[in-house]
Amino acid sequence: MLDARKLIAVVSALAAVTLLLWPPGDFTPEMSRAAALSIFALGLFAGGVFPEHVSAVLYFLIAMLFAVAPASVVFSGFHSTALWLVFGGLIISVAVSETGLGARLAHSIAVKLRASYLMIIVGMGGMGLLTTFLIPSGMARVVVFSPLVMAIADRFGFVVGTRGRTGILLAFVFCAIFPGFTILPANVPNVVLMGGIESQYSMYLSYAEYMMLHFPVLGFLKAVIIIVLIWLIYRETPREQATAGGGSAATREMKPLGHAELRLAVILCGALLLWMFDFLHHVSPGWIALGAAFLCLLPRLGVLAPGDFAAKVNFTPLFTTAGILGIAGLIAHSGVGEYLGQAMLDSAGLSQGEQGKTLISLVVTSVGVGLASTVVGIPAVMTPLAEGVSEATGMSLDVVLMTQAVAYSTVIFPYQLPPLLVGAQVTGLGLAVASRFCLLLAAITMVVLLPLDYLWWSLLGYLD
Repeated sequence: MLDARKLIAVVSALAAVTLLLWPPGDFTPEMSRAAALSIFALGLFAGGVFPEHVSAVLYFLIAMLFAVAPASVVFSGFHSTALWLVFGGLIISVAVSETGLGARLAHSIAVKLRASYLMIIVGMGGMGLLTTFLIPSGMARVVVFSPLVMAIADRFGFVVGTRGRTGILLAFVFCAIFPGFTILPANVPNVVLMGGIESQYSMYLSYAEYMMLHFPVLGFLKAVIIIVLIWLIYRETPREQATAGGGSAATREMKPLGHAELRLAVILCGALLLWMFDFLHHVSPGWIALGAAFLCLLPRLGVLAPGDFAAKVNFTPLFTTAGILGIAGLIAHSGVGEYLGQAMLDSAGLSQGEQGKTLISLVVTSVGVGLASTVVGIPAVMTPLAEGVSEATGMSLDVVLMTQAVAYSTVIFPYQLPPLLVGAQVTGLGLAVASRFCLLLAAITMVVLLPLDYLWWSLLGYLD
């Protein structure tokens, strides 16, 4: 009997072979090879048959042996800022653990939380939601706060491999990312949509209007659903760690702040401020993380011993990230994403006077585009097509454009969303766990939240 992981890998391999042998008539050979390799590699990542970095290396090997794309495309993940944000996050995570700063902050938060799993995940989810208003980069949010969340999980006795720890990390990562789709400057797809609308249609999105339209259902309600799902699936009884002198870890008295902790706090506060105000200096979050990592590693002035870099930093997430981002680059380079977007719109049979059907068709089409590339590809591909859809259906242009937010907040697999990919790597959740929760959340979004969003838009008078 095949288990679920092997079944995913077998199905993806069969789909890849089928696509190579019987490609769509208007697929070029380059598109067929790119699509087949992408399906196969993503099946390996989602199924988790091999360790994730092994799947990434296999993707690199096949792509280069069979000349699926130029090396600059296949290995594009290695010069992506997302990879260097993961690198910086790994260094910061080790520094937070080694200096004791994470334990100190976890102690401060733990004493305010009752020893209830529900309260813990509500607290972590609430913290993630709050950061979406403060830090405009989803990657920065998960990199800065994930070490703290891991320390809090440790504080309540949820060690690596426990269900409770997995739920705590999922609560923070998903609440730090998904509600951000409803807050205009909080992530990249929103910014791409805003820029495309301004440049192509001379329309300007209002922060308040955009938030009013999307946040109640796709932001707040989705965060509540995330917490409820985690409580139902992953709940465990907290087991506070005991101290040598007696009493629980949450009530013990902490030692005075050390010099290394103070230096790390200064480094993190500086990075946090730079991330918060990136709209002023326009420095990529990846380079800010790289700078913070450099300061942590700097001899005498930093916070990590020279041997810690080689002994305590796990570099395997870098290969996983580079592989996933390379697949996204391959799909974009081959033109598969744009092809699918136009093909799905053509097959949707959009017509006048069927507003509900049109909204569903647009969301499903856009989700398909995101599945074939990344969620950033949704506004890049669908925004130029919006005017034609508006004319064909009679639906107002602004409504057609806003359906994209519903679509790119519906993520099927982590590879579609680099911050989620980074969060899965930095926290140690892994792609298999994150993929399963993504699928569950996407199904609930389409079945429950999409109709509620349609109702909410109607109550606001946004729909005709």
